[in-house]
Amino acid sequence: MNTYTTHVEEVRAERSTRERIASLLGRYPKVSEKHRREILAFLKEGRHLDIGLLTTNDQVRPKLDAFLEDHRRHFRVEPFEVVRMLAVVAATIMVFWLLWEILSPVPL
Repeated sequence: MNTYTTHVEEVRAERSTRERIASLLGRYPKVSEKHRREILAFLKEGRHLDIGLLTTNDQVRPKLDAFLEDHRRHFRVEPFEVVRMLAVVAATIMVFWLLWEILSPVPL
């Protein structure tokens, strides 16, 4: 097996997952709790391209819109995530500032 074969298998797996989620959304709201969690996981953690391709499907889009509306709270940004992102940005700025101070020439 080579790298190309592995890539093709990954693409097929992603397409299969996207098609499965599309079929689950087609049955929404008559889906089980397990399937609802599967849809949520895909929408939160899936590749943006795959999620975007779901939104272009005219048959699935109304059900996807209804699902997103019904599960709006799952897609909110939590305060902890905002604090964490601000801490990462502040730490990055501080590292660059320290590097600038270390590497800048000393005036004579």
